[in-house]
Parts: sequence; C-alpha cells; structure tokens
Amino acid sequence: MVKDTTTYILTHFSDDDDDIELLKKKEEGWFTNRRKGILFTVIGALFSSTASVSIKLAEQVVPVLQVLWFKFLVMFVLVGSQMIYYKQTIEADGRLFYLFIRSCFENIAMSLVLFAVMYLPVGEATVVMFFSMSLFMVLMAAVFLKESLTCKIYIALILGLVGVFLLANPEEIIVDRTFSVARMYGLGAGVGHGLFRALSSIMVRKLGDEVQSSVVIFYHSVYGLSIFTVLILLGMLYSFLIGDYMFSEAFFIRIEDDFLLALCLSIGVLMFICQSFATRGTQICDSSIVATVRNVSIVFSFVYQVVVFGEMPNFYAAIGTAFIGTAIALIVTDK
Repeated sequence: MVKDTTTYILTHFSDDDDDIELLKKKEEGWFTNRRKGILFTVIGALFSSTASVSIKLAEQVVPVLQVLWFKFLVMFVLVGSQMIYYKQTIEADGRLFYLFIRSCFENIAMSLVLFAVMYLPVGEATVVMFFSMSLFMVLMAAVFLKESLTCKIYIALILGLVGVFLLANPEEIIVDRTFSVARMYGLGAGVGHGLFRALSSIMVRKLGDEVQSSVVIFYHSVYGLSIFTVLILLGMLYSFLIGDYMFSEAFFIRIEDDFLLALCLSIGVLMFICQSFATRGTQICDSSIVATVRNVSIVFSFVYQVVVFGEMPNFYAAIGTAFIGTAIALIVTDK
C-alpha cells in the first residue's frame, strides 16, 4: 500500500482495503476512481475557497510576494514532513520537466488569484476563475485529446462570455459611461487563472499515477519557494541600490501581529490540504469531470462573501452568475 495521505483515504473508501489493484480494472475501477475523484475534488474546492478568504484578508496588509512566499514555505515544511514520516523518496522517474512546467503554470495561476480577489468580491472572482478553468479544460481536451466540441459546448461558451460581461457591471460602462479599470483587472486575472490552472491540470494528467501526489506537491513547493525567494531578494536589493528603503516594504515586511502571522501561515496549510486532495482527484478521475466539479467552489465563495465580508452581489452579478451556472450545467450534461 502506498503510504500517501490521500491514497490512504482512497483505499479506506474502497470495498476492499487491501486490493488496490482493483482500482486499475476497467469496469469497477473506473466507477471507483470517479466516485473518489469527485469526493477529493469537493474537499479540495472547500479548502481552496477558504484559502481565498485568508488571502483577501492578508494581502490588505502584507505584500503579495510575501503572502505567496509564506504559502510555499508552509507547504514545503508540511509535505517534506509527510514524506519523511512515510519514508517516501523524491524520485520523479524522469518526470522533472513535467513537474517544473506544472509548477510554473500553478504558480502563475496562484499569483493571478491574488489580483482577482483584490479587485473583485470573493464570490464573483471565484465564478470567473472556475468557469474559465472548466471552459479551457474542455477546449484543451478537444485540442490535446482530440475530443469533438458539440453544440452544447458552443452555447456554453457564449453564455459564459455573456456572464463574464455582466459581472463587469455593464451599467457603469454603457449608462454611466464610466469604466472600472480595477474591475477589468480582476476579470482579466480571473480568466488568466482559469487558463493556467487548466494547463496545470493537463500536466497532472500527463504525469498520471506514475508520480505520487506528495512528490508533485513537493516539487511544486520547492520551485515556488525558490522563485519567490529570488524575487523578494531582488526587490530588496533594488531598493537598497536606489537608497529607498521604504520601497522594500512592497516586497517584504516584518510581521509583528500574531493574528496576521497566523493568517499568512494558514494560507499555506489550507493550500497544502487543497493541493493534496485536488492533485489526487485529478490523477484518478477524468479531467472534464474534475473541472466541472471544482465549480462547487463558487457556492462556498459566495457564502464566504456574504458571511465574512458582508458583500451582497448586485443585480448584474447575480444574473451573470446565473448565465455562468447555466453554461456549467450544459457542460455537465454534455459529458
């Protein structure tokens, strides 16, 4: 038995804990993987939405690069401890290239999350991000897996684009003749997140079951921690060279508030749990199913938006969400 946290849960949901080979059988194994893949994806979506709340709260005080640095530091410590405890190796069986590319896509996607939730309410940002990811996943399946696009997919594409336009608050643009650049930044970041998250999922599917989920997360955290450490050091070096020490606070600050420190650390913990379940779910379940199920984050995020931030969606946001929800339903029924 592979001593991996998510694999442990996977096997204990099985009818026979000792027969992992059963999961590889075409008939019964497909249903088993699908059921558990959906379960893991929902759990991952819950923790992802919770992490978005922590990010929105933390980035009001802490620089964006430092928030990401904390995230990867905590993930590295947690996954490293897990691998040491279970005596796992970091061997990737010649898959280092795919792990690196996957990490790059995931890091870009995570960076765009920060800008999406910065300029948009959490619920609306999640709608845009996860619809975009679902749509790009379907399109990439057509390109890379040679799947044909049906009439429902084309209709879903149109409805989704209309929904995103409504989320941009067209009354301000058409009636008031004002243009919220910040809101456009948020929408653009949300769509970009969906694109790179879809590319990341394609890489995970390429890796398959040949690489354990903990190894995927380990290399992701190592690459991410290295990249953002270098970026922070370069920013602080530049501020030193120009003699503007206040400029360095745009990259890294000293956190003296215990709650704020705990909030930054919680992002890493939440994303580690999210990555553990989401990665395993993507490995064992069909990509189109996973991409669709991840949209449950929209429900979680709107709950957080109202309960935590007290931000009620306006009329256009509600209608836009309905359009996108219809588009998602069309994708579900098409599959």
